[in-house]
Amino acid sequence: MNHSERSMSPSQRSQQLSKSQQTAKAATSTAKTDQLRADVLQEQIAVPVIEEELQVGKREVNRGGVRVSSQLVEQPVQESVSLREEHVHVERHPVDRPVQPAALDTFQSGTVELVETDEEAVVAKKARVIEEVVVSKAVTQRTEQIRETLRHTEVHVEPVSAAERSNGMTAYEHYDTDFRQHYQTGSYSKHGYAYEQVAPAYLFGYQLGTSQNFKGHDWTTIEAEAGKAWEERNPGTWEHMKSAVRHAWDKVTGKA
Repeated sequence: MNHSERSMSPSQRSQQLSKSQQTAKAATSTAKTDQLRADVLQEQIAVPVIEEELQVGKREVNRGGVRVSSQLVEQPVQESVSLREEHVHVERHPVDRPVQPAALDTFQSGTVELVETDEEAVVAKKARVIEEVVVSKAVTQRTEQIRETLRHTEVHVEPVSAAERSNGMTAYEHYDTDFRQHYQTGSYSKHGYAYEQVAPAYLFGYQLGTSQNFKGHDWTTIEAEAGKAWEERNPGTWEHMKSAVRHAWDKVTGKA
């Protein structure tokens, strides 16, 4: 005990002790609360809600083309042409006649020439353009309709009874066999739909049938609202999936 504690009266010491005890109790209570919060947090389960988005891009693809090449080809040809040739013939004939007086004037030295003329072929080639091969590329635009199936996670929270826990199945899984049978006997399988594509529609109909908001209603009163809610998540598919939604609704509500 220090000097300040010795100088206190018994009542003051009692009050100080009471305050210390209260502080200790408050600290203990806070520690217990923090431990309880930690225990509760350890029991939390986070269920991710996943939704796929459609992303459409473009890329260039080589589809082939044409290759134009030219080469020089030699081709032998022949043509007929008529050529003229001249030939000089010298002939001597023996004669015996008197010379006329007028011929005496040519009786002197002289030269007579007679020229031979021939024709020869002259070949010339002239190039002409007889054809043109034009290669061009036209660019056009086309619109392609992309059809794809997007998936998303729908989280439905519902109470599970002890009997269902002991059987190891949830309420929705209880109808799984019936939904699959409806899928097989209906038109979905015949039109190429996989069960995984139709399963969200069965789940949606199940959720409608188990919702307290639609309890006591019949299908004709909720069809419009159900179709609107479905189209907000799956645009343009209500008419295709309405049969599965209706079947699940009837099954859950006891109408089937």
